[in-house]
Amino acid sequence: MDKKPNSYSKYARFSGLGIQMGVIIGFFSWLGVYLDDKYQMKTPWCTIGLSLFGVAVGLYLMIREVIKMGKDEE
Repeated sequence: MDKKPNSYSKYARFSGLGIQMGVIIGFFSWLGVYLDDKYQMKTPWCTIGLSLFGVAVGLYLMIREVIKMGKDEE
């Protein structure tokens, strides 16, 4: 019986990571669009750069959490 709450906890942590990653990417993409519109750029370099930065930050946080989960199991 002890394993069920632990397994649900893992699912909750992973779903939270997915939501967190989506919010981070969405925020940086929105910021890029805002900056491109504000400075009237013909090519959306801010959107491209900040979107990729958001993906990198999201992946970093996800990898860090997975490593932490692995250490907690040991």
